[in-house]
Amino acid sequence: MIAAAIIAIISFGYACSSYKNYYKIMAVTGATPLAVKQDLKKDVSLEVSGNTKRVYKFDEDSLNAFASVYLRTMEVASDGKFEGTYRYTGIPVLHILEGIAPEKPEDAAFDRPLDMVVTFISSSGKQSHFSYGELTMTDDTRPVILAYSRKELVATKATAEKPYTLNKHKDDVTGLRLVCPGDKDTGRYLDDVKKIVLRDVNVDNSILPEMLAGFKCYAHSVNTVYKKRILPLNLQGTDPVSAENWLRTGHGQGYKGISSAKGFNLRSVLRKNFPGAGESNYFLFVACDGYRSLFSGREIFSTDAGKDMMIMTEFEGSLARGGMSIAPVRDYYVDREIWGLTHIVMIDKVDDIK
Repeated sequence: MIAAAIIAIISFGYACSSYKNYYKIMAVTGATPLAVKQDLKKDVSLEVSGNTKRVYKFDEDSLNAFASVYLRTMEVASDGKFEGTYRYTGIPVLHILEGIAPEKPEDAAFDRPLDMVVTFISSSGKQSHFSYGELTMTDDTRPVILAYSRKELVATKATAEKPYTLNKHKDDVTGLRLVCPGDKDTGRYLDDVKKIVLRDVNVDNSILPEMLAGFKCYAHSVNTVYKKRILPLNLQGTDPVSAENWLRTGHGQGYKGISSAKGFNLRSVLRKNFPGAGESNYFLFVACDGYRSLFSGREIFSTDAGKDMMIMTEFEGSLARGGMSIAPVRDYYVDREIWGLTHIVMIDKVDDIK
C-alpha cells in the first residue's frame, strides 16, 4: 500500500511537471488551439423567406448571437477526388430554422412544414436543396452548418521545406459556407450563402388524400406514383429488416416508448419500385389522413441514417397501426413517420428557384 502511494505521488508530480512544461512551451511558441471563440466577419448577412410568416433578416450581430459549433470534415468531390481536411466554425442550420415560423398558403395541401423543400442560395445564384425534415428532425451527430470560419488541418510532420499540399482550400471562407458533413461528398456544399427559401414541392395533389386532422383511417394498399404512372407497391424481393430498442419521442407530444419494428429496407423498396431512383430524387410519403413527409434522395441513399430507414409492416409484434408506415428509425423526433401510408411519390428533381 505504501509503495503504491509513493508511486502515485511520483506519477502525479511527473504529470504536473509535464503539464507545466506543456503550458511553458505554449507560452514560448505562442501556439493557439484551433477551437477558440470566433465571431463572424463584418457585412455577413442572411435572409430567410418563402413559406414563412415574414421575411427574416439576420446581420452579423444577430448571427453572432447563435450558438456556434466546431466540426472537422474530410471532403471528397462528387467525382471522387479528395479535397482536403478542415476544421469549421459555424451555426447549425437547425438553430436558425428553430426561430423561423413556417406559414403556408391557406389552400396548401398540408399545413405543416414536413413536406417542404429548403433551398440555400449563394451570391452567385447557385442553389442547394434539402428536405425540411432532414434539417430539423434528425439527430445532432453530423449537423448541417453555415460555416463562417475554415482552418486547414495539415499533417503534423509538414514543414516549411515540405509543406502539406493535399488541401484544395488554402484560404478562409467568404461569408457563410454551407457544410454538410453527413453527405458522402461536397455536392451540396455551397459558398457565400445569402438566402434560405422554404417552399412546397410541385406534385399532383388531385390523386393524393386530402388532409383530415384527427381522421382515423386504415390504408389497405400503397400506390407508387412517378409522373403519370401509378402502380401498387411491390415488396417482393426487397430486403427485410428489423429494429430493436427504438427510442421514440415526438416533437409535439414527447416520449412515446422504446419499441421494436419490422419491415423492409427503404433503399431496397425504392429501387425495386422506381428503377433508377437515387440521390438526385425526392420522395413524398402520404398517409390516408393526408399527413405528409418529404425525404431527399441524398439522405436516403447516401447517409448513415438512410441505411436504417424502413417501410414498416410490424410494430411491437403486431401489424403496423393503420397499415404500412415509413419509419426513419435514426431520426431524433418520430414526426416523419407516416402511419397508414397510401402513396409514395417520386420527384425527379426539385427545380431551382428562378
